[in-house]
Order: sequence, then C-alpha cells, then structure tokens
Amino acid sequence: MASEERFRTELAFDPAFTAKMALDFALLVSKQAEIVYESKGITFPVTVSSTVLYLARVKAASLVEIARALGHPHQLISLRLKTLLKLELIVSDPDFEDRRRVVYSLTEKGKSQSARLQKYCGEAAEVFRDLSDEVGVDLLAGLRAAFDSMQSTPLSSRFESLAKRKGA
Repeated sequence: MASEERFRTELAFDPAFTAKMALDFALLVSKQAEIVYESKGITFPVTVSSTVLYLARVKAASLVEIARALGHPHQLISLRLKTLLKLELIVSDPDFEDRRRVVYSLTEKGKSQSARLQKYCGEAAEVFRDLSDEVGVDLLAGLRAAFDSMQSTPLSSRFESLAKRKGA
C-alpha cells in the first residue's frame, strides 16, 4: 500500500478528521448523484439543487432571501444563480416595489427541470432511508444532531472544556 493510501486510511478512522469524512461523504454522494441526474434528464449540477427547489416553492426570491432560506453565504448563492442563469433555468428581474432588489424565478425550462428534481428527491429519500438501514445508523438524524450540538456548543468551547478537564 502506498504511503498516500495509508495516510488516507488513517485519516478515515481518526476522530480528529470527522469533518473530512463528512466532506468526503458529501462529495461522494454528489458525484454519484450526477450520474443519476443525467439518467433522469436533470441537466444542472447537483450543487444547485436546493436553489432550484426553493425557487420552485416560492416562485421568486432575491439573492438575500435564497441565502437566508438555505443558510448559505451570499457569495455561494451568487455563484449558483450565475450557473442557473447561464443554463437558462432562471431569469432575473428588477423588483417593481424596490428597484434596488433583483428577484430570480424559474423559466419554463427551469420549472420542467424542477419537476424532474422533485421526483428524484422522492426517490432519493427512499434510497437514503435504505442506506441508513443498511449501515444501522439514521444518517440524517445523526448529522442533524451533530450539527445542532455544534451550533449550541461551538468547537472552540469544546476545546476550552477539554483544556479545563485536563487541568491545562
């Protein structure tokens, strides 16, 4: 086994690299979902899916509203919107009540793609429930619980508590 592979394996089992494992899992799911998207005729990147779903639900929203709804930075949402505009899945229009505000909405093509995505989501929920059963862990519940715990007690506080327990 090459030293790189050994190192990668060590990281995969080291609790200090839990975040890396979570990211690796997210990247693996995204990569594999791309193949499924293609087979279902979904033409946009997996990474913009939540933005498409949100716009399908609310009909029109500003960048700030989308970022707030998804809990992501404005810069990330801006990049996603540029991708969707380039793919002609959304349009941007000035808000007639507030000219400084730009609202985004799905095009007919975007609505069609959204319908395909919503069907995928129903099936994906079943697939991930099956995966949870297979590994014996409710993956979503575990991730949500870990996220909530980290929100309520940040990593810095956890390090401070560790130092106090060790008497440092």
